[in-house]
Amino acid sequence: MSVRVEEVDVESFLDRLKSRGWRDGSSIVGVRERELVPSFFEDVLRDAIRRINRGVFAGLTSEEEEEVLREVFDRLRGDSEVRILQYLKYGVEVYLRRRQRKVTVRLIDYDKPENNLFFYLVRPRFRGSPDNIEPDIVLYVNGSPLVVVEVKRLIEPYSYQEALGQIRRYEMFSPELFRFVQFGVVVGDEERVTPTWPNWAREERDVPAFRWVMKERSEEGRLREYEDVTYILEPRQLLEYIRYFVFYRRERGGGLGKIIARYNQYYAAKKAMKRIDEYMAGGELNRGLVWHWLGSGKTYTMFFIANYFLDRYWDRRPVVFFIVDRSDLEEQHEKVFKSIEEPRFTKLFQKIDSIRELHHRIRVIRESEYLGGTIAYGVYLTTIQKFQRGPRAPETREEMEREVEEFRGGLLDLLMKLGEEYLEWLRREKPGEYERHARELARLRGKARKEYLVWLGQVRGRNILLLIDEAHRTQYGILAAMRKTVFPNALAFGFTGTPVFKYERNTFIEFGYPERGEYYLDVYFIRDSIRDGFTLPLVYHAVGEGEVSREGVRIKLSEEDIRGFIEEYMKNREAGLDVLEQLDPSIYRRVGEYINKVRVFLMNKERIDKLAKYIVERIEEDTEGFKFKAMVVAVNRLACVRFKRRLEKYLVEKYGEEAREWVEVVMTYNYNDRDEEIVSYREELKKRFGTSDMNEINKEIQRRFLEEENPKILVVTDMLITGFDAPILKVMYLDKPLYEHRLLQAIARVNRPYPDKEFGLIVDSVGLLEHLSKTLALYNMLADEEIRKDFEENLMENIDEKVEEFIHLYNSVKDRLSKLVLGGQDASIDLDSLKEELRTKTFDRAEFGQGRRDSPLRLLQGGQRRRG
Repeated sequence: MSVRVEEVDVESFLDRLKSRGWRDGSSIVGVRERELVPSFFEDVLRDAIRRINRGVFAGLTSEEEEEVLREVFDRLRGDSEVRILQYLKYGVEVYLRRRQRKVTVRLIDYDKPENNLFFYLVRPRFRGSPDNIEPDIVLYVNGSPLVVVEVKRLIEPYSYQEALGQIRRYEMFSPELFRFVQFGVVVGDEERVTPTWPNWAREERDVPAFRWVMKERSEEGRLREYEDVTYILEPRQLLEYIRYFVFYRRERGGGLGKIIARYNQYYAAKKAMKRIDEYMAGGELNRGLVWHWLGSGKTYTMFFIANYFLDRYWDRRPVVFFIVDRSDLEEQHEKVFKSIEEPRFTKLFQKIDSIRELHHRIRVIRESEYLGGTIAYGVYLTTIQKFQRGPRAPETREEMEREVEEFRGGLLDLLMKLGEEYLEWLRREKPGEYERHARELARLRGKARKEYLVWLGQVRGRNILLLIDEAHRTQYGILAAMRKTVFPNALAFGFTGTPVFKYERNTFIEFGYPERGEYYLDVYFIRDSIRDGFTLPLVYHAVGEGEVSREGVRIKLSEEDIRGFIEEYMKNREAGLDVLEQLDPSIYRRVGEYINKVRVFLMNKERIDKLAKYIVERIEEDTEGFKFKAMVVAVNRLACVRFKRRLEKYLVEKYGEEAREWVEVVMTYNYNDRDEEIVSYREELKKRFGTSDMNEINKEIQRRFLEEENPKILVVTDMLITGFDAPILKVMYLDKPLYEHRLLQAIARVNRPYPDKEFGLIVDSVGLLEHLSKTLALYNMLADEEIRKDFEENLMENIDEKVEEFIHLYNSVKDRLSKLVLGGQDASIDLDSLKEELRTKTFDRAEFGQGRRDSPLRLLQGGQRRRG
């Protein structure tokens, strides 16, 4: 069989590029392969600038034109990579001194893609240190290099990783080039897309690289999936991708990072924008529901949509509201949005901290609709609770309904006032229209008159975009009142990391179009997320009573207790109560029989002592020598303190005094806490951290967990089991009976990828996961059959079953190797003998790998070469 060389694979990829509309640039710029080239082609870009900016240069003298071009090229040569990306997207702003005005010089024509020049060069040479670099293919737009493609042999296993490593070296050797290059494409046994930016510090980087998956559904409804990175390289799509889906961001330590949209984020944002475009053009559909499995990057998906909407409809004064339902999610979103280097977005971004401020924003938006000088552009982040009148969430369905009515009352008062102010403006500016409304109001009485004033005060524009996170658990009465009463014509998209359950079908009514057959606008399954490497598989271990030794102390809940708890959970949920709050006796004294049994059982001091010792005995192995970190989820706040004390005791006994810094608690503290254990621990924390601000202490503990070696273990009960993103977290010791969305949210804390991390582990000491696995109760509650099947097959696996699967695979491989024949020669390998030789250090590597002509390794390598 002939040996395929890399050149064939390069030519094959070039053919794919040509079919997408790319031209060979060697004749355009007059260079040959491996010829030294500049970072960008100034003459080509100069011609493109003149072509694209005819309106800017019209009327300028030749001297002024040269002054503008000189300023543009000086900026391109000297400015940072962050500025370069802004120039590529929005142009270079130049001040004309003689005319005392600014002009914007565009480098790329996004409105008319055909007005740009798209070409590629094969193996151009760029200056570098210590060596020059020669990427296989570089894609240029108007003479600026925007994409680097590295190709390795398609038949060689893991060759894409070699190509990826090559791009990472290019970033170190020629950082100047990568001020312009926005992302890289690697082609080998797999194809991947990866963000790129200059590596001035020459540091090792762990940068993601992901597939680009295409999905097509046949007329018969069958889904076909295949990979094709050239889809995003098609010239029109490439321009859109760079403008709306590529951004720099500031990392936690202040360093620079880069985000580019993964295919699932891109497709969801494109579907949302298609709906937005149709609605803004006069269509009827103005909402959608997006479900992407937890950890798949939906916060960035929301950002991509919001930023695209802002830019596309800037002349229509767009307003965006990000709405979340928990303060920790609000903090997470705020950090993400503030870290992104997108000047227009970040300048407008603001967190709304009070109901009064929210009402003020509504007033400004309404006034902007009829006062020409008022500017209402805005990007706001707030919690759904800001739309409530009371200081706490309702505890019963009846109270919730009253809360909705009170909320509507507050908004109705505001809208009536806005209606009256609008009437006053009409009286001054448009007397005829005012008289018409005044006559109608004079005819109406009571409720009808109020409704008319509310109608006058409503924000009517279609330029309002609402992006609601964790839409399934939002209080629909309040949200619907906000949307329909204040913003009746707003766009609204709901996002959720967990799927909709059967009892939540109102989510589909609120965000989807079930009558049209649309339940979700876009979905991204667990299997896809794991396959694409965006999340890791989850495995669980159900703790057995025999594993933990102490006479007379039971660890797991009984099947009867679990069933009883679930039944009470469902009844309480239907009544609008938060069952998990009832597990804390400081909040709820009187609870149902099984809820009380569960919390008393799980708070038992002897049981916690026994379980803490068990965790300490296994944690080193679970975390692979503390290479990763762990979380303990306790039943309530008092149990958190007890776990902290007992874990610390046994860790110090086993590892010494240094282990005293390994465990911290993150939980809420109330000013009226009376339990002596909680109060004592709170005072201890204040002394240790030198502050009485418990929120600041919690934040500092989280920061240390994410950025420093210690703590290695966090003990939590409610905080951090949703929205906490810590890739180093691998193990969760679950000692709290979570259910439905809260269970899914919690276990997904350990599914984030991290170097050398192969899966997330949940150690279940309650017995709940084992029960759910046997009964399929959780899966059968899901509203969508395709999603139910995905969860049943991919949510999590029992680790004992995984071990059995590995043993079976190992025995199969061992049997095949013992009978191995290559090239007609015996190449058998006895793994048991080899293992024993390695253990006793009698293994001769030279004999095995190099010394004998008929050695198994030589025969294997020869066989690979022959197959190549």
